[in-house]
Amino acid sequence: MTLKKSLTLNGNSWQLYLNKPITRLAGISSSEFTVLLTVEKNILYVKKISVNEIPQYQNLLIKKLIKRGSGYGLNLPLPILELLEINPVTDILDVDIQNDKLVIKKSEPASDA
Repeated sequence: MTLKKSLTLNGNSWQLYLNKPITRLAGISSSEFTVLLTVEKNILYVKKISVNEIPQYQNLLIKKLIKRGSGYGLNLPLPILELLEINPVTDILDVDIQNDKLVIKKSEPASDA
């Protein structure tokens, strides 16, 4: 199941809105909002980590999901979007779940074949 999502401007970064069912499928509970971000080959992987795991990931990018309406927001700074080659104003994102991780990448334009 791949969802198409757009980004919204939030201060000096861009935010991806994630509804509660999606976060639950990724293993993120209402009591633990800490996630680890990793980028590989223009794909962003978002994995839930517990507070106890934070020290082992201290040199990596750790973020907290922000409560937003009936779901959560993930703030993505511009350097991350640049690594993903995403223009936050015009591009749409594909959001998928694989092995309890959110997998986020730039959506490919539909072919007119």
